Amino acid sequence: MTSTGWAEAQSIDDVLDRMETISSALPAEDGVATFNRMYHQVTRLVDVAIDQGRFGAGPFLGRLDVHFANLFFEAYAADLDGREVNDAWAPLFDNRRKPRTHPIQFALAGMNAHICHDLPSAVVLTCRELGVDPVDDSPEHVDFSTTNHVLEEAADEIKSWFSNGVVARLDEIGGRLDDGFAMFGIHVARAGAWQVAQMLWDLADNPRLDAMFRGNLGRGVGLASRGILI
Repeated sequence: MTSTGWAEAQSIDDVLDRMETISSALPAEDGVATFNRMYHQVTRLVDVAIDQGRFGAGPFLGRLDVHFANLFFEAYAADLDGREVNDAWAPLFDNRRKPRTHPIQFALAGMNAHICHDLPSAVVLTCRELGVDPVDDSPEHVDFSTTNHVLEEAADEIKSWFSNGVVARLDEIGGRLDDGFAMFGIHVARAGAWQVAQMLWDLADNPRLDAMFRGNLGRGVGLASRGILI
């Protein structure tokens, strides 16, 4: 438990409640609030998909979502406590009030940190908890990939949040906003996260290499996020 008094979320309901608490604590223009708002909507849709029985690997997706969200909450709590935020998340938290930054930049920087850095660790944590290996074409991997379809369903609604004013006119002229979402390549990023999770899984018996790999991963993801926020 951090000095904020926040224990780790234990269920998707806990996750959604925590996101609502964050939303109510931050001004709407805050870059972290922008990412949190988008993440809340995606998590809500995944929760609905789980309830509808769209996933077949038992509790895997539900537990993955909880472990995944806790890594964002860990970064948020560190910032709230005045502690150092990890390298992957630092660009978003450091630049959350940066002037002349469009909300889509905050959203993409958060997505980059969360998917490219946190998701592999969340996969490893979930597989350890459930006693399964992160193997390609396993039921867990199939469910992991199926989540892409849920994210696609959220894309149009989320994109509409950013389509206003000057950005909307730019989008009409050149499709810039669509290009921004396409360039992020969420399917490719999540596929890469699964592969990184497999690397972390194989490094479990070598703490020194594991620490080196994670450190380099965090710095690389952080550098990409700083580029997004320029």
